[in-house]
Amino acid sequence: ILPDDKIRRALNDLYKNLGHDWNLAAQAISTTDTYSKGSCKSTKIGDTDIVIGGIAKGSGMIAPDMATMLAFIFTDASIPHNVLQNLLTHSVNQSFNSITVDSDTSTSDTVLLFATGQTPHRSITDVKDTQLNDFRTALNAVLLDLAHQIVRDGEGARKFIEIRVLGAEDY
Repeated sequence: ILPDDKIRRALNDLYKNLGHDWNLAAQAISTTDTYSKGSCKSTKIGDTDIVIGGIAKGSGMIAPDMATMLAFIFTDASIPHNVLQNLLTHSVNQSFNSITVDSDTSTSDTVLLFATGQTPHRSITDVKDTQLNDFRTALNAVLLDLAHQIVRDGEGARKFIEIRVLGAEDY
């Protein structure tokens, strides 16, 4: 049985000592990674400045539709979960779900997007809201940057190859 009382007693001290160093957080989730992976973009929703930042880990067992990788993306925007999920699903399909390192897959993949709501802006209720145009572009850029960093850190990788398919009838 896990001694959860020891864990619960330690939580308050852990919380009090939390810092704001994203690189340390990226290092903490690394396993076989050779470097920390992070990305950040400033953007706008309407006239309001918004930040999107994220960290990721992964360097092996990476095949299309993710694999043994973790990514945690944060924004200070206030976006409802259904809109956020729609934005994330589209962006993941264009980034993490389109990379491979070694053609091995795993069941341990996760990409999470958190909106803290710390920066007030005009209300968003629909994923098609034009106020999200710049946000969507920045989110796509952060996720693609993190996905590329994972590929570049691939176990034994010495080259980065990008294949672009143009003029296909469908995705």
